[in-house]
Amino acid sequence: MLKAERQQRILALMQQASAVTVRGLAAEFSTSPITIRRDLLELGERGLLERTHGGAVATQEVLAEGSARYEMYNYIERHHQQSLEKSAIAECAAQYISDGDSILVNAGTTTHALAQALRGHQDLHVITNGLTVATAVGQSVRAHVYVLPGRLDIRKQATIERPDRDHFPDIQIREAFLGVHAVSESGIYMRDNADAAMNRAFIAAASRITVVADHTKLHAFASFRISSWSKVQRLITDAASNTEILAAIESQGVDIVVAP
Repeated sequence: MLKAERQQRILALMQQASAVTVRGLAAEFSTSPITIRRDLLELGERGLLERTHGGAVATQEVLAEGSARYEMYNYIERHHQQSLEKSAIAECAAQYISDGDSILVNAGTTTHALAQALRGHQDLHVITNGLTVATAVGQSVRAHVYVLPGRLDIRKQATIERPDRDHFPDIQIREAFLGVHAVSESGIYMRDNADAAMNRAFIAAASRITVVADHTKLHAFASFRISSWSKVQRLITDAASNTEILAAIESQGVDIVVAP
């Protein structure tokens, strides 16, 4: 098991029990206590837990993770968080899109920034489940925008629908640009299970996958994996991203692009 995946699972266990022991985790993951202590030390340095004698307890930040923490901020507040980094990532991603392209852009604040960066493009065919994405792309010249049906997630400004067998049989596009809740060495994650399934269907429909994520997503936690890196061709991030995590992702065949 990769270190990042093990640490993700440690945080998931702490959400359920709020406290863990080194001995218990070593048995859970069939690894040594020394490895677990290193994991807890790293997670503690990131402010995700507090070390105790023989284990750790969850910080309030971790206990509030997932849906509860997501509810702390409305869409506009999240849109303005790391806005400079998101804008730089969006401008960089827009360079990989040509006039007349057929693409999919999922819902999210980083992909909203990408949609704004596409206003100078022409004749785009864009499929999306993002309401703000659709509105922004719709302002480009001769845009063809298709909004996917589903239940309304007002917090995300999105439609969410879990497809049968994680597949949209009637959708085929050149490239999907995906914003995600969390990035780790083991893959890309969402906080909502249905949202993760919908994004897996996006991946199945695309010839290429580009993930757009600012540096905070490399230290975020989400429970539901969309995909491993084997199905992703490119990650666009910003210069503040953890270089060790980026190197581990790059070693899996992913093209890492750091926005200037």
